Amino acid sequence: MAIKSILVLTNAMPSDRATLDLALAAARPSDAHLCALFVRQDVRETLLYSGAETDSVTIERMVAGIDREGTEASKRAHAAFDDWCVRNRLPARDRPGDGAGVSAEWRDGFGAPEPVIARFGSLADLIVETGLHERQLPLEQSTIEWSLFGAGRPVLVCPAALPERPFKTALIAWNGSREANRAVVGALDVLRACEDIRVFCRAETGRPSSDPDEIIAYLGWHGITARTVMGANPSAAIGVDLLDTARREGASLLVTGAYTHGRFRQMVLGGVTSHVLYHAKIPALLVH
Repeated sequence: MAIKSILVLTNAMPSDRATLDLALAAARPSDAHLCALFVRQDVRETLLYSGAETDSVTIERMVAGIDREGTEASKRAHAAFDDWCVRNRLPARDRPGDGAGVSAEWRDGFGAPEPVIARFGSLADLIVETGLHERQLPLEQSTIEWSLFGAGRPVLVCPAALPERPFKTALIAWNGSREANRAVVGALDVLRACEDIRVFCRAETGRPSSDPDEIIAYLGWHGITARTVMGANPSAAIGVDLLDTARREGASLLVTGAYTHGRFRQMVLGGVTSHVLYHAKIPALLVH
């Protein structure tokens, strides 16, 4: 399935520009539509039912202040988005069939972030958002988790600085698991845009090893050529080995499954996934 609709989560921060640039690079091969979303949190219910001993007048003042800050942040993000669209000559479009090429639109979401992201994200082919390098964004890991588990879509995470060509060399982390296979399937359209694709295969403790020729054959049926590479640091933890291998191979994109700590703890990402989110210097495409 071609990527035709991309949701970009914005934060009214300087990091939005790199995130938008990455989304545009993902959109160009298939002339996808970009929808930039800013979520303004509705904190009223949280404050009213938090159990804090605060009178209603104080709560309303707090809500008004937070609402005002959210509105101002949304305006800043929207203005920056409009400037970015002008620089990249992207036409504004809010419905299909109005023209060819990449298009863009702005949306404001209001409410609790989780259902808002699930609502918009579940109707997108791909979600692009800022990585965990931005310490001023306390909800960052939560939004990534909500995108993966709530919206159920592939998530492309943007690092602090983009490679010159994000889709030049892809490194696929594959171990034969359901998550790894779903990551490859979810990344097919992105992988078609890459010039060079390599596969990192290392069995996790307690899992049987898998033959990387299986995934290479699968990609071949889709007209995608890939080759296996050896780990750069096999004595290290898998996450460390994976990123060391990505650096050695000159990878500009990482494709991996999103793993959790337990079957019923979806909102707690596993060790390898968290290591990638916190330490990868290249874009990472995650699929659960």
